[in-house]
Amino acid sequence: MAKGNKGKGDKKPSNKIQSPQSAGDYLFKQQAETALIKYLTKAPDIDEVLVSAGISRSRLSKLLYDDEIYQCIEKRQGGLEKTPFRIESDNDAVSKIITDLLKLWWGRIVLGAQNARWFGYSVIEAEYNQNALHIDGDTITPYIGWTWIGEKPLEWYEPKQDGRLVLYAAYNDQGKDIDCDQTFKHFLTQCKPTYKNPYGEALLSRLYWLWFFKNGSWKMWAKFVERFGNPLLVGKSVGDNQAMRNALLQAHASSVIAVNSNESIEAINAQGNSGPSAFEGFSDRIERNIQKLILGQTLTSGTDGGGSRALGTVHLQVQQDKIDADIRMVSTTVQNIVNALCDLNGWKRVTVIMGDEQNLQSDKADRDVKLKNAGAALTPQYFKREYALQDGDVADNTQQTPFKSFSDLPRQYLNFAAGKAKFTPQQQQIEQITDLQPDFELMDGEQIKNLFAESSSIEALAENLVKQIPIATKSQFNMQLDHALYVGAVMGFCFAGEVK
Repeated sequence: MAKGNKGKGDKKPSNKIQSPQSAGDYLFKQQAETALIKYLTKAPDIDEVLVSAGISRSRLSKLLYDDEIYQCIEKRQGGLEKTPFRIESDNDAVSKIITDLLKLWWGRIVLGAQNARWFGYSVIEAEYNQNALHIDGDTITPYIGWTWIGEKPLEWYEPKQDGRLVLYAAYNDQGKDIDCDQTFKHFLTQCKPTYKNPYGEALLSRLYWLWFFKNGSWKMWAKFVERFGNPLLVGKSVGDNQAMRNALLQAHASSVIAVNSNESIEAINAQGNSGPSAFEGFSDRIERNIQKLILGQTLTSGTDGGGSRALGTVHLQVQQDKIDADIRMVSTTVQNIVNALCDLNGWKRVTVIMGDEQNLQSDKADRDVKLKNAGAALTPQYFKREYALQDGDVADNTQQTPFKSFSDLPRQYLNFAAGKAKFTPQQQQIEQITDLQPDFELMDGEQIKNLFAESSSIEALAENLVKQIPIATKSQFNMQLDHALYVGAVMGFCFAGEVK
């Protein structure tokens, strides 16, 4: 009986189960492909120093353990941390809450944002408390505050060229790279970013080779001191060399050795440029370069040990310029953080002003003083607009002041009323008598005309005036006299033929 051929459709399906090992291989292959795609799509770090040194940007943190670098950076950190700030708001309660909250977390916020200067970029994360309470005396205000706010490791994040901030999959609970919320949760600070280099400019990368050679020179110096701290002893012996070697080894500890007449010992010391002066010059040069790079200038730069008060002033001014640059970089991040807080609480957004306003606007203040001295009348609205003052900070002095004297008239008509030295003894006695008299109204034009008609001099005018107003006080008498002189001067101009 012929056997029939089995078709392909008669083949039974295999019940073989895929082994766990093969499934794991597939998973590892998928992870490798994902890592490769991530590497190919990631923007390269084009920092030439980091590429040449073969280190990552986050590894620049080891430079902060150098004493000179840490000391210079701490100067700029201290200058930024002590920077005063204030809140501009038309709501005093909101201003008080935000001010107290910033004072509590100020160091973490500004120093975390300033790290963008050292590493190129930094990320601050905020965690919120929905049941926060602000206590101001007897007033308790509920609001949404911060449970914690501070800097997160920069290697967890990657700034993108389009402004996005990506949190790597290894550092979130979603198992994939995610775009960070930069409105309420994460706040990115960048130092001079560009489309080509979204990671920003890292100041520590410019310090890397200085730090590298400084560490290398210190290692060489340690070996130098170990070798030449005590002189190198060279012994010559025509006898037993082993005994001479043992004697030299003992001499390093006891500094005393005895030799025979046919033996000699020579001490070799470091001399010339190979001695301590070479190391000191090299080390000083590196430290000055570090100071110039971080602080901008040093008192010893190019002065050969000399100095003056002018150099000190320039040094402080350059250092302050660096701190002002940090303030400008950090202020944007601080404003974004406060904006998020206001939006969450439903408050009207406020403005955060950082820096010493007296120093920041000294030029404007000097200009306004010159304008005032030149006769310009500056209004309270001007001060509120130019100096960010609030209602009540500037008093309105534009109202008319009480009349004191008529300064538009020639001085010879009015000088006698300025003090007691112009009065005769009789007039002075009359003036003292009138101090305790009740108020009296000003005379009209006809009375003044008659008064001038009866007076031949200013002294006679004063005596006749006392006769007409014997009950006037001294201040009222002076006012009546000024008024009479003013009207008399005008009437004398208009009616020269009638008035003496």
